[in-house]
Amino acid sequence: MRTVPLRRLLASVDNGAWGDEPGESDVDVQCVRAADFDFDALRVDLGGAPVRGVDQRTWSRLRLRRGDLVLEKSGGGDLAPVGRVVLYQDDSPAITSNFAARVVPQPWVDSRFLVYSLRSLYDRGVTLQCIKQTTGIQNLDTGHWLKAKVFAPKIEEQRRIADFLDDRVARIDRIVAARRGQIASLQSRVARRSFETVAGFNERGERRASGLGWLGSVPADWPVLPVSAEFVVELGKMLDEKRQSGEHPVPYLRNANVQWDRVDTSDLKYMDIGPGEFERFSLWPGDLLVCEGGQPGRSAIWDGSITPLAYQKALHRARSRGHTRSSWLLECLRVAVSMNVFAIENGQTTIGHLTNEQLRGQRFPFPDPEVQDRLLSELAASRSATLQIALEIDRSIDLLTEYKSSLVTAAVTGELDVTTAGSGIPG
Repeated sequence: MRTVPLRRLLASVDNGAWGDEPGESDVDVQCVRAADFDFDALRVDLGGAPVRGVDQRTWSRLRLRRGDLVLEKSGGGDLAPVGRVVLYQDDSPAITSNFAARVVPQPWVDSRFLVYSLRSLYDRGVTLQCIKQTTGIQNLDTGHWLKAKVFAPKIEEQRRIADFLDDRVARIDRIVAARRGQIASLQSRVARRSFETVAGFNERGERRASGLGWLGSVPADWPVLPVSAEFVVELGKMLDEKRQSGEHPVPYLRNANVQWDRVDTSDLKYMDIGPGEFERFSLWPGDLLVCEGGQPGRSAIWDGSITPLAYQKALHRARSRGHTRSSWLLECLRVAVSMNVFAIENGQTTIGHLTNEQLRGQRFPFPDPEVQDRLLSELAASRSATLQIALEIDRSIDLLTEYKSSLVTAAVTGELDVTTAGSGIPG
């Protein structure tokens, strides 16, 4: 098996440029960033690439041509490792951004084979070893990267391997897309079941109009009330940067700590809360926490596992008056958020914040507690069964993704004879 340093397969690696605002230079072109990578398909997607202005010299030097590759050279430290490479298969005028580079293969190298080879380097962790991390930025050490050893058969064999992988990878990707569609369908089923629960869709007896355009009818004996009728709703404490430490430090929850159905306490901060305001800003087990911003309405129930615990102004605390379960209001909010109810009822396209007044005044159906318990129990059982199916499908997608990676590696390293290989694609 003949292997050579990667640099032997490349004619050039040219750092990109960000250019100027459109209309300020000689030529307006699209500028390809890592955000424009379709890494599953190993292709550039120009759909969202910004237009930038470059001078004629830069345009001549960096112009992307069909068959060139685009390399991600730098990126944020919290993102996926840099070093991804995709193929440019377009005729539109474009260059690479200053965080990327144009990679031009040698005339005797098939571009498709090369992009699969570089995907294999990435998947096997070879590229990761060539990354330098500085002040939150990842930078690919190109010199180190170009020394990586790759399989270098004759171009006829490269094309056979590329043809084989194009076919097999496309088959796998179609299966993955179909299974992702199944997951989306299951998620829609879960959302629909939540709506049916809140609307009492399967309850027997007479129904009446709820007065809520998004909800439709509800059982005739279900009152539709503002949240304030069933819950005491308070906004959290305004964070004073100067008083984050003091005589009475208390851990507190921020917006980021509250996700749907769970409270993340792995990264708590502290603020000073005096005895006179402790009751106002502390949490009890069973309190519902509702996000004021971020994703307004996102909610979770506090389980009381940490005492004391407070909450910041970015959160609402909804405490039941004794009749309605916190879990019922959570389900109402889940449906409202999924249907964009808060924006609709306030005449907005989107909603940036859910104010205390808006949450207190929002109307939902509130059946008897026994009915709430029964319907929520049935919903939990249905949701658990549906999500278990989705989990199994998600696992099968992971297996297919792993198989695709191993198939690419086996083909581009010469371990697999593509002239005799069968499908091997798991069902």
